[in-house]
Amino acid sequence: MRELFHDLSVYSRETRQREQRAQILAMIGLLGAAFTGLFLVLSQLTGQVLASIGVGGLILMAAAAAGAGLGFLFSVPRVLSVGTTGVGSRSSVPSRLMGSNTNLERISEWLTTMIVGVGLSQLTSIGEGMRSFTSFLKAQGPSATIAMAGPFILVVGFVSGFIFLYLYTRLQLSPLFLHVEKLMSYVGDEENSEDSGEIKRIAERLATKRRSSHLRAIADSERLTFEQTMQVLSALLYEENGYREVVAVGRKLKDTHASEMASYWFIMAAAHGQWFSAIKETGSEEEKDEIRQAVLDASRRAVARDPQYKRYLAELTRERAKDNDLKDFAGDKEFLRIIRSGG
Repeated sequence: MRELFHDLSVYSRETRQREQRAQILAMIGLLGAAFTGLFLVLSQLTGQVLASIGVGGLILMAAAAAGAGLGFLFSVPRVLSVGTTGVGSRSSVPSRLMGSNTNLERISEWLTTMIVGVGLSQLTSIGEGMRSFTSFLKAQGPSATIAMAGPFILVVGFVSGFIFLYLYTRLQLSPLFLHVEKLMSYVGDEENSEDSGEIKRIAERLATKRRSSHLRAIADSERLTFEQTMQVLSALLYEENGYREVVAVGRKLKDTHASEMASYWFIMAAAHGQWFSAIKETGSEEEKDEIRQAVLDASRRAVARDPQYKRYLAELTRERAKDNDLKDFAGDKEFLRIIRSGG
């Protein structure tokens, strides 16, 4: 396994990915605020050109901010639940096709409905509003040019902001709503806690052996999330013959939402890779072929869920690396095809 999983105080790759996307959005917000401040300063200058640029920039940034806010409201994913039975396997839990924060969704739906309704009823007054806006810029603006260009800047800024945040939310943030839903799903409940109890016992055993406060916290958790489960399995791979236990637990989790996480299949590939290395000299051809196929299948599924895992899997093939669970697959043509093309 990669060193990332050895230090459980480090966030998982999925967590880092979520943070990176949020940081990008935060940086864009900070840049917007910085440009707004710059345009505000320019608008107060006595020079006609610089003042016009400042006023135009303020109109652009304000319109873009309004459009971005509206774009986010319109793009918040909706929860679609399919079936409700027991808790545990994928077939027995509500299948949320998209979404995780129902309060935000309700607010978004209510606001978008209201905005569309009010907007449609006020369509005839848009022209009048633009004329009033132009008249205001003529009276208060630094030049006649900005009065003429103001309405166009307003429209461009609003549409650009709307399209940007709508697409960003749909393409980058929406998958995370679903991803968080899976990560925060619980492994078992009071009526079906066998898997959860087993993982807690493993975490407690490892916490005692390693004196790990992180594993101790997981072991003492009232309910385990799938993300915590992946952390325990990752730690278990560093134990002697721990791969066998990981494979056994992993098979039980195959029918849960864990199997929809790329990290689950990454761990299963690593565990089977260790198993293959252990029997390489003594195992039968049939047994080795079965485990090889398990490695290939898990690798293929991990890459299908997140292409970044091509690189992570490739790093496990380095003979002299600390984490070299897949070192015996460095020359496997089918495995190389998976990490190069995903096929």
